[in-house]
Amino acid sequence: MGTKARKKPSTKSRKRRLLWLLSILILVFLVLLYNPISVRLMTVGVAVWHGLDPVHFYKLIRTESSFRSFAVSPRNAMGLGQIRESTAFYIRENHRRGLLFVPIYNLNLSARYIKYLRARYDGNWSLTLAAYNWGETNVSRRIKDIQIERDADYRHIFRDIPETYNYITKIMGPAKKA
Repeated sequence: MGTKARKKPSTKSRKRRLLWLLSILILVFLVLLYNPISVRLMTVGVAVWHGLDPVHFYKLIRTESSFRSFAVSPRNAMGLGQIRESTAFYIRENHRRGLLFVPIYNLNLSARYIKYLRARYDGNWSLTLAAYNWGETNVSRRIKDIQIERDADYRHIFRDIPETYNYITKIMGPAKKA
């Protein structure tokens, strides 16, 4: 009645199992990182972290990319917040190319840019959104002779630019009647 001695797994077999385990862990990590539900939760979390209105920030990201981390616009804006490389370097001097597709990185850059634009336009949300969509220089030229009021709705200034006007409306909702 001999007992069979258990064979020790070969080094090759152990390496293969370890490789499979590592592959599965990477796959799980990527699924969790790029999962639409995870991205939506990250969006709200980043807004709260940066002191932004989570509803407006959520709508902004939904409007920009439909929560697709690998979205690329015809003008080469990338990721969730549709940030261009040049804008990324403007917001963060030590930005490294290729990181705009990483959800948390892109969301943080987007939030920082929104905060910068809000400060630039005295906290006015409609001008901030117009600048995010149409460009800071374009908006500044358009409003150069206007005294900015924090709670005023300036979207009417952009009626002749349907993309920007509709962008503001998607995020802020319909204009209030006077």
